[in-house]
Amino acid sequence: MTLFVLVHGACHGAWCWRDIIPALEARGHRAVALDMPGRGGGVADLALADHARTILEGYDGRAVLVGHSAGGLSISAAAQAAPDRVERLVYVAALLPSDGDSLGTMMGALEGERAALSMLRAPDKLSYCFDTSTAGPALYNGASEEAIAWALPQICYEPNAPHRDALTLGAAFDSVPKSYVICTEDRVIPEMDQTRMAKAADDTAQIETGHSPFLSTPETLTDHLVRMSA
Repeated sequence: MTLFVLVHGACHGAWCWRDIIPALEARGHRAVALDMPGRGGGVADLALADHARTILEGYDGRAVLVGHSAGGLSISAAAQAAPDRVERLVYVAALLPSDGDSLGTMMGALEGERAALSMLRAPDKLSYCFDTSTAGPALYNGASEEAIAWALPQICYEPNAPHRDALTLGAAFDSVPKSYVICTEDRVIPEMDQTRMAKAADDTAQIETGHSPFLSTPETLTDHLVRMSA
């Protein structure tokens, strides 16, 4: 039995893993989904170290950490902080960083064709949110209309500060095994960029779907997670 710790991306929360948790449990594993700090915005001075702390305090023992999208930086920070607590890192259509990377620099370096995602900036300028009136086709292509209608109202404001935070990664991070699930129809982090980042992983898989396979192809994603953890 493996413990999976599921970490969401920007403007999302633990809710987005609703279909993955029961699928993993049906296969005899344990799973916990965590909210990263600052859901809803209005929090200053957060850092990726706060994400790492939240993850590591969210479970006991060792676990497979699964990060989606921006959650790739969160799980990387946790692995650098406590590699002995991490069995494997799994990046799902996620940013797989190198030393010195931040979310801002990584997103700015993407080379593939991307959808235009409109953002809403909070009045206090501490956070941002996807414009839910237009974000559905980019974030959730491949998912059912029911799933998209369920997800969009739960999108929330995301603190800016951790996305400007440059990660310090070294031997601790390098020592943890890594897997990558490439989503070939992704309109947020294009396939070509995922494929480039996945070269740093020792195990990869592909799903012919968009940016959010936890909603569009949960059974297929679960199959990959279970195989990668074996």
